[in-house]
Amino acid sequence: MAKRSSLITKPFYFSPIFLLTFLMIDCSSYWAHRKNDLADVFTAGVESPGYGLGVRIGPLAGGFIFQGGESAPGKRDLGTGYGLRGGSYGPYRSQQLVFGFLGGEKFHSLPNTPEPTNPSQKVETKPQGQDPNSSQGFLLLPDAPEGEEDPNPTPELANERQNTKSFEIRYLKFYNNPVEERRKAKKALFYKKFLESLDPEKKNEAIQAYLAQNPKSKDDYPLGFLFEVEIYISIKYGIRLGFNIGEFLDFLFGFTGLDLMEDDL
Repeated sequence: MAKRSSLITKPFYFSPIFLLTFLMIDCSSYWAHRKNDLADVFTAGVESPGYGLGVRIGPLAGGFIFQGGESAPGKRDLGTGYGLRGGSYGPYRSQQLVFGFLGGEKFHSLPNTPEPTNPSQKVETKPQGQDPNSSQGFLLLPDAPEGEEDPNPTPELANERQNTKSFEIRYLKFYNNPVEERRKAKKALFYKKFLESLDPEKKNEAIQAYLAQNPKSKDDYPLGFLFEVEIYISIKYGIRLGFNIGEFLDFLFGFTGLDLMEDDL
């Protein structure tokens, strides 16, 4: 009888262990999100090359800034920084042009692997010698228009959260974005997500080549971009400082389980 009683009560000894393990896993994810949210609030980086002085409040920029540049004609690959920006600490790409209130800006974290130095290196969308009736060639993808190819596109990083924080935007286009253009952008985003769902393991060469040549919309930006205040000052080497009120509220409300910026990935 005693033996039977011990068998009945045995699962109850293990249930606290399973509960504690579950809570530890959940808590580690919870505090990781709070740490990331706090890092999103501040911007502090050293950047080069750049010249000028300016301030940006959301998509409204003012001043005179030339930051970044080209190492070869058409190759916009200059402009780097190091510090805390976009919720990550480390090296990043930073390019910005402000003339009065016109201009644009590009930002993304730099990948761990070195970027290609040869601008002529391009991924082919149609592998040579591939049988169109084969299992790998079942999907015919349109080529990117030759005149619209970005010689230095925003890379797809291994860290999905860093991808969501990347942006490339033209300030004036933000205010003058016709309905037809918004519809095109939504269709392109839907098509991109559809292709990604067809090849979740990233093994189809045609799909991955197409996605690599069409990484992001040129006017895409994270939600937190709208609530950011930044100041930039530089004479070749400059500093960028910023505070994001939206991300600060996201950090505070995150303790209650709310994700205002939708970035708890």
